[in-house]
Amino acid sequence: MSTQLCYVSGRRDGLITTVRFDDKAETVEVVSRLNLGPKPMPLELNRERRLLRVATGADPLRVSTLKLLPDGSCQVLSEVNCPLSATYLSFTPDDRMAFVVSYHASRLAWAPVWDNHLIDDSAWHVEQVGEQPHCVEPSPDGRHVYVVELGANRVQGFRVSDGELVADEQIGVQFEHGTGPRHLVFDASGEHGYLIEELGGHIVHLTRDPDSGRLTVAERVPYSDRADDLRPGVHVPSGSTPSLDDQTLRHWGAELALDPQRHWIVASERRASTLNLQALNDDGSFGARLDHVPTEKQPRGMGLIGDHHVIAGAELGDTATIYRVDDQLEPVAEVEGLGGPVWFASIGS
Repeated sequence: MSTQLCYVSGRRDGLITTVRFDDKAETVEVVSRLNLGPKPMPLELNRERRLLRVATGADPLRVSTLKLLPDGSCQVLSEVNCPLSATYLSFTPDDRMAFVVSYHASRLAWAPVWDNHLIDDSAWHVEQVGEQPHCVEPSPDGRHVYVVELGANRVQGFRVSDGELVADEQIGVQFEHGTGPRHLVFDASGEHGYLIEELGGHIVHLTRDPDSGRLTVAERVPYSDRADDLRPGVHVPSGSTPSLDDQTLRHWGAELALDPQRHWIVASERRASTLNLQALNDDGSFGARLDHVPTEKQPRGMGLIGDHHVIAGAELGDTATIYRVDDQLEPVAEVEGLGGPVWFASIGS
């Protein structure tokens, strides 16, 4: 399949933009723009890839379900209340439970999903978790859920039981002080996870026991280069204002894009505005660094397009660049008018 549709969340301008990309000709066009209101943030495609869910980071707090139309555009199917300003949104693989976390409130919420794929917003359960959660990620088998807590330097594990989450201290992992774990992705088997440190400057390879769900740190590699000249990042508690020193030449890792065949992984660094391409071995371990390139200014958002391309966006700008991935990151196309792109989700069309 040569045509991909990429849905882009533009937080600054309140836009959901549909981009069509021909991954053979490597040409791109904007299909549609939908004004969804203030601060659309995380995007999540449903299992059948016919619906797109979007959570907001500003009032009115909600999760919108968008129907994907044949021409690639989308229309609002439903809007339900959300109890949190959502930093991250995810669903179990069977599409029966929805999860959000709030970075500033340090809270996790979950709710059941009806047979029509809409969230039951009368049944949200909210609880306090560790400081500044930035990610909530179910395992591919749907048996466990992991909350990445940047301020607490840990991944907290939960077991899924009868539509509820039960904390399990045995399956999470504690990181060193000041590493600031941010986002977590699993490979298709669920036996390998990859996590980016916002402050510590590394991508972390985690192994996962398929029976117990327990995570174990296997190894780390840096995602920055000496030429970036970055120091360790500084943790800034919610509600505090970072100093000039906190923001000067310090690690500020953001996002990961994992090859579906697990041959490589790309990490974005916002302070230096770079992308790092790292090879992965057959056993899931890190291979050689393949490439390290400058990219869009402050690339908070990044995502896959098909099997061989990655897109990275300028958080404070309007543009995103698409890269072909082999043994290097080769820029092949640019998209404009995205309104502060911070999240990407793609499907074949």
